Amino acid sequence: MNIFLNNQIQSNRTLLDIMFGRKAQNAKTNKNVQSGRRDTVTISSEAQELSMRTSISGRMRNTSIDSMIDLQKYVDAARESNSVALENAGNEIDVNAVPYTDNSTAFRAALTDKYSRLAAEARTHFNPEVYIYGKYYDKGSQYYETNLTDTERRIAYNYEMQMYKSGRINGVNYQDSLFRGIEIDGNVVDNDRIMFKRQTVNRQITNILSGAGIGIDGIPDTCAFTVDPYSYYISVDGVDDSLKLSMEQALNQGSNGKNLYKHIFTCSTQDGCNSSQVSEDSKLKFQAFRQVYEYTGLKLNELEEWGGTYYTKDGEDIKELISAAVDKSGTVPGDYKAQVKQWICGMISEISGKGWNNVADMKLSILFQSGRLIDTKQSIVYAQESEWIKESIGSSWYSVTAMRR
Repeated sequence: MNIFLNNQIQSNRTLLDIMFGRKAQNAKTNKNVQSGRRDTVTISSEAQELSMRTSISGRMRNTSIDSMIDLQKYVDAARESNSVALENAGNEIDVNAVPYTDNSTAFRAALTDKYSRLAAEARTHFNPEVYIYGKYYDKGSQYYETNLTDTERRIAYNYEMQMYKSGRINGVNYQDSLFRGIEIDGNVVDNDRIMFKRQTVNRQITNILSGAGIGIDGIPDTCAFTVDPYSYYISVDGVDDSLKLSMEQALNQGSNGKNLYKHIFTCSTQDGCNSSQVSEDSKLKFQAFRQVYEYTGLKLNELEEWGGTYYTKDGEDIKELISAAVDKSGTVPGDYKAQVKQWICGMISEISGKGWNNVADMKLSILFQSGRLIDTKQSIVYAQESEWIKESIGSSWYSVTAMRR
């Protein structure tokens, strides 16, 4: 069976409600790492050898159920769940407001399906726990599973006992026999998540502008957004003055500027992006400003720079104010207060030494064309039509290939 994730989405809302709905939980993923590829999960050589055998004597109930589990169904359901979520993205820029159903959630649902069936069988026996133990560790048992590697056997025992005792499994282990033949590239998974967030922000911006009576078709492809790192004000350039005013009024509401800035920053600092908008010095300047503002409400760029620190109009040293604020903070654990103070004061000293005006502000820009954000001044463009996306993950949220033998 081949799973290709550019198939048409299957509409099955009942399945979504059962598998994901509002009860989907984040699952930790156990992964193998191969040299040259980050977080890549593959079938073990031992499992390959077993799966290639044409005949195996003994009981093979687990792998028999594996063959009954339609992984494509769970992948399509996850994609449909994301599609539904995007339809309800809202009219505020906030990637966290839209839930993302990732591949681990989809495969956790598949594992739950598998072990629900196995636990149901276990409950038909007089002593289910003895039966489950015998399946995996007693070679003399008539129920002993022969078609499992030692790793698969351990995983299956733990999962089946969890399902029998609590009705749920913990995490997702891709070395379960259900995933024989599947390869999951962690780089692809990470980029899929970013692509979903990009689609979320695109939809939210479109909703904001449409709600303000601004038609997307009337916005030229020269349009660009630039977010100030201190005020988070979104400036619109590349359009006429009238449209610029209307768009800025619509966009600069609530936390839109802050959240757009965070999204652009995330997409500018991924491995391989090589963004010219972000430098170590500009990040230092930005972080120093944000930390001072968070703890004191003072803006570092409005203070007097002198002697490796900054002073208020009343002559108060910002480092002393930071120290007092961190001591009073209820969010910083007592054991870490000294480290936090040292970190912030260290940034203040470093940026003061360089000179505030000698370091570029980390203003972040991004193009807006045909209702989509297009990254600029970096190697990677997180847009479905970009050559990098086509070559790396295709046009789908998931790029997982599974083959059954």
